[in-house]
Amino acid sequence: MKRGILMQFFLTLKEDGNISFCPFQAMDKLNSDVLSYLSKPLSLETIQIVQERLYRRKLVNFLHKGPKRRDRKLEILKIIKALGWDTQDFTWQELSPASATGCSDRLDEKRYYEVRNIFNRLVLGRQLSFSDLSSLARELKLEEREIISLAHSSVEQGIAQWVPAVKSHGRGWQCQRCGETNVEEWPSLQGMAATCRSCESIGPSTSLDVLFRDQRPLLDGPSEVPFRPHWTLTEAQRLASEQVLEFIKDASEETALLWAACGAGKTEVCFPSAAWALERGKSVLFAAPRQDVVKDIEPRLRRDFPDYPLQVLTGTTLVKFQGGGMVLATTHQVLRFWRAFDVVFMDEMDAFPYHGSRALEWGLKHALRPNGKIVYMTATPSPEGLVGVQQGKIRLIRLPARHHRTPLPVPSWERSRHPLESYSCTDLWASQIDTLRAAGPVLVFVPKISWIKPWIKCFQRRFPDWCVDGSYGSDLGRSTKLERLRQGEFDLFVSTTILERGITLSRIQVVVLAADHPVFDECALVQMAGRVGRTRESPEGKVVFVSQRRTPAMKTAVLWIKEQNRHAMELGLINAGSAGG
Repeated sequence: MKRGILMQFFLTLKEDGNISFCPFQAMDKLNSDVLSYLSKPLSLETIQIVQERLYRRKLVNFLHKGPKRRDRKLEILKIIKALGWDTQDFTWQELSPASATGCSDRLDEKRYYEVRNIFNRLVLGRQLSFSDLSSLARELKLEEREIISLAHSSVEQGIAQWVPAVKSHGRGWQCQRCGETNVEEWPSLQGMAATCRSCESIGPSTSLDVLFRDQRPLLDGPSEVPFRPHWTLTEAQRLASEQVLEFIKDASEETALLWAACGAGKTEVCFPSAAWALERGKSVLFAAPRQDVVKDIEPRLRRDFPDYPLQVLTGTTLVKFQGGGMVLATTHQVLRFWRAFDVVFMDEMDAFPYHGSRALEWGLKHALRPNGKIVYMTATPSPEGLVGVQQGKIRLIRLPARHHRTPLPVPSWERSRHPLESYSCTDLWASQIDTLRAAGPVLVFVPKISWIKPWIKCFQRRFPDWCVDGSYGSDLGRSTKLERLRQGEFDLFVSTTILERGITLSRIQVVVLAADHPVFDECALVQMAGRVGRTRESPEGKVVFVSQRRTPAMKTAVLWIKEQNRHAMELGLINAGSAGG
């Protein structure tokens, strides 16, 4: 990554001894009490350290008289030099009120007013790096200096602020976008600097860069929301939906866990609460760890909220800046928001890459407005989430039954006599695949990418009349294959865990090869089993775990599925006598 100052500011000294900053040397619209500025620009991190040290030394007093202005100038230069800057060429430029009335770096007046409203609408609640602002400038067909002028005008109005992208934190550093403290430190021409690697996938973040934080809410008040659901809630969904809305209305709690059976329709359960919030001027975020989940949710939101402005943001979204009080985004894109949302629905909270990522968790929580609400949704809650429920810190909402009232298929176990790395189709379990295919297409999960091709060849030899293929995350033909899979063109399809979530396939049967492999924890096993029996047309099916031994994860996955069925049965939400349980 290129190391260099992406954005700098000119330090200004006011008559009362206070220091501030401006991105332009021409000093557009400076207040008349600004008397001088340093001739060379500085990083925002440096300017803020100067401010802090001046305050700490009590050399600046805002309410009473302070030292002479000339002494303050010398002290400022001493601090800057101590921070590693070469101050030999720094000089103070004096300003008179008459010289602070115009700026060649500002948009001409007519154009300024034409684009200001567009800019203000697109940056509501956003946290944008300099590279993000540059992207917005290109979308609006503006020069970089023009977009910076608009941003700084918002700062001067008190509706936004500039902050260092990576800031001094104790004896170290902290990224202000993702909260990471384990950053890479390096020497710059102005002293030690730092780069955050944790969130670099959405652009650079260094102590020599800045973030523009718009501090306004996404919505300015109540409005009419066109909510027209194309479905009727089942009894199980109605109960869960009412509990979600009750939580959203309750001011005493901030976090809830919606623990739902795979395929129970947990996302739609939250739509009525989203509509209630939007009607009252509360902004709403639907977040998911991966793009495929976002793509699955988008058409459902657009269908049930017709003509309502929806921002959809993923790593591949072409239009990065959109307007609207409802946002659907991957968790990485949420890092570009700051205290923007009153209600957050976090789907698939246990999935990669969100689960275990301190940066994404930090970003999600800081995208929440003060007193905001967050609902975590999953079929496989994390141990931390369940502990939070037990401690009373998180409200638990259960959705244990699917809409068709059929119990969740409980996996069976088949022992393999041979190591599955041998790619042999001679065991008894292999002959059972033929029986499974009579009920529907067979989806075979494997723990490694390197297993895909050998098992495809093995199954092609065993079943020469079948259409067999497979895929994995980096497969260039993945999208085409998955569309063919949805269309039912394959008899058997081999996959890694890329298909454990976010996909519904009619009549599908599931086999997990090497279910005892460490990559398959209980959450992954539950999710893979959850691909079976999701539709009303084919509510039943088989799930087979194949391995040489039964692991605690396999046992836990079966217990979770059985417990969901038991809970649903006690509430009268499923029919007795159906698939195992």
